[in-house]
Amino acid sequence: MIDSANSSFIPPPSSFPIVWHSSFAALTGYSGSSLAYVLGLDALGVAVRPLYLYGTDYDEQVQAGGLHPRIRELQAAPLRLDVPQVVYAPGDRFSKNSGRYRIGFTMLETDRLPASWVEQANQMDELWTPSAWGAEVFRASGVRPPVHVIPLGIDAVRFRPAAGPRARLRDRTIFLSVFEWGERKGWDVLLRAWCAAFAPTDPVLLLLKIDCRMPLPNPVRELAAALLAPHPPVGLIYNQPLSGAQLIELYQSVDCFVLPTRGEGWGMPILEAMACGVPAIATDWSAPTTFLHAQNGYPLPIRGLAATGSAAAHYRDAQWAVPDEAALVELLLRAVRNPDERVALGRAARQEAERWPWARGVSAIAERLRAIGTNA
Repeated sequence: MIDSANSSFIPPPSSFPIVWHSSFAALTGYSGSSLAYVLGLDALGVAVRPLYLYGTDYDEQVQAGGLHPRIRELQAAPLRLDVPQVVYAPGDRFSKNSGRYRIGFTMLETDRLPASWVEQANQMDELWTPSAWGAEVFRASGVRPPVHVIPLGIDAVRFRPAAGPRARLRDRTIFLSVFEWGERKGWDVLLRAWCAAFAPTDPVLLLLKIDCRMPLPNPVRELAAALLAPHPPVGLIYNQPLSGAQLIELYQSVDCFVLPTRGEGWGMPILEAMACGVPAIATDWSAPTTFLHAQNGYPLPIRGLAATGSAAAHYRDAQWAVPDEAALVELLLRAVRNPDERVALGRAARQEAERWPWARGVSAIAERLRAIGTNA
């Protein structure tokens, strides 16, 4: 795997073509990172053909209401089935792979993969996943083909620290948490720790940016039930899509990021906050350990692993982390009481984020394509 973004290898466009089977316009982590990978490979000169996973290419244009113009151009190329194909999606979609050489690229947040994922993974020629931790989970789950680490990345040119102090609420220490609604994200742990750490009159603010794509849960009701009055200040941005510029401005306007997650396949919001010079309190387990440590943030200890108890098929019979709630209280207080340390950790967080440009993952993919093409 390439450890530097400055790889000198640029494969000729026609030497190692690839079909990239995924989504490219949805408001999901897979879709956003898929777009970055494909555009990066295209810029390297790789003949990459994007292929929509959940229908025809035109279906995605209609459903998303728009598509990156370069993706549309690349989709005009003929679809070849005699070249390697990547299915970049949850592991129960790998059976959609119709390439000559089949690659499954996915991630999960628990200590094992579900049996259906392993079954389909073992039909691939090789597997990709973003972290060394994830690769070990794959192997421990019974995945037999080779597993390679292909990291996700961050656009550190766009995601960058604020130019100066924020204009408002400068007398408060503002914490931000960004997540998709679900038990895995540890919002219950966060709210209990928040109420234990601070009083209603303390000069702090917890800002929650939550997305919920499921029809049944009512996050606002559950949050209100968990926050018995009186409680320290909490703000909510709920199901409000933000533009890239708005999201960056949100990160730039806070002092600390916090996410007591029970497990992450990568942890993109953590890295986005770090790129903006914001130190993160995040669980010291699973994929975020790739880039978050005590020299650039606040790793949150765990008290061990526990059964997920989830009805979701991909989490059933697996375990995830139990974040240490008492330790979270201490970290929240530490971040407030030590502003100089917080700023120093933010600078180190920014430096760490700069080590993970999208070019790093794209170069790792190019290296794998060269190896596959050479050995074919």
